[in-house]
Amino acid sequence: MLSITEQTLQTDKLIALRSYLLMIVITIAAFILLQVFDLNQSLFFTINEASKALLPDALAAHLTELGNGSIVGILALGLTLKYPAIAKRFLFITLMAGILIAGFKQFFADPRPAGVLAQTDFHIIGDVLKRYSFPSGHTTTAFAMAGFIMLTFSSLSLRISVLVLAVLAGISRISVGAHWPEDVLAGAALGFIIAYVGCLLSLKPFSLKGSYAAAAFLALAALIGSLTAPADFPEIPSIAWVRLLCASLATAMLAYYLVRLYSLRTKQSGV
Repeated sequence: MLSITEQTLQTDKLIALRSYLLMIVITIAAFILLQVFDLNQSLFFTINEASKALLPDALAAHLTELGNGSIVGILALGLTLKYPAIAKRFLFITLMAGILIAGFKQFFADPRPAGVLAQTDFHIIGDVLKRYSFPSGHTTTAFAMAGFIMLTFSSLSLRISVLVLAVLAGISRISVGAHWPEDVLAGAALGFIIAYVGCLLSLKPFSLKGSYAAAAFLALAALIGSLTAPADFPEIPSIAWVRLLCASLATAMLAYYLVRLYSLRTKQSGV
């Protein structure tokens, strides 16, 4: 990921668009097939049971945190340090994801697995959640961020890396017993679409000042999110340490962009 060159960043176009749109079609098709063949519950049990045998609880919890907006926000903000022009895309996608995830969850208000099944029938890691299952917010966030990177950078290794991380985040939502497969597939499709629309609406980047301001706002949002997010996995202390680290990084990035804004203002005023 660190080998990205300046030539790989082209905010005036969407990169790898054809293959990206194909992934959206495949994800939606998988969701439809899941409904047609009524595989949602059986697939949930299969993945949840397999994950219990293959993944330690702590690893599953950390994988699901890849869909935590504050954590992936910090990772994306790290790229803005070198490429401030992407801040507009990042901001648009973040705002769209937050609004749509909350809106869809309130509209559908579907029960989660623990709201339908006996808790002894499957493996649960962390808090027992029973409502607002559809779509998976963590999966939507992970795929929106992955889509943002895939449509902005031409580095194949970077694109594959973020896609794999998003897939792991989605599967982990089933592993911890928080979501059905249909929630994950819908979240993946929604995240991809949000990233595409957000990138399409932000082909022309902000001015440098606007980019710094957008990045500062996102750093502040990541800081607040890190400090106020529910402790979903209180039995896993390392989760709290990761969130504290993210809060520290968000604070540092907020300070950095405020300093950059001040420097720009000083130069423009001729002081």
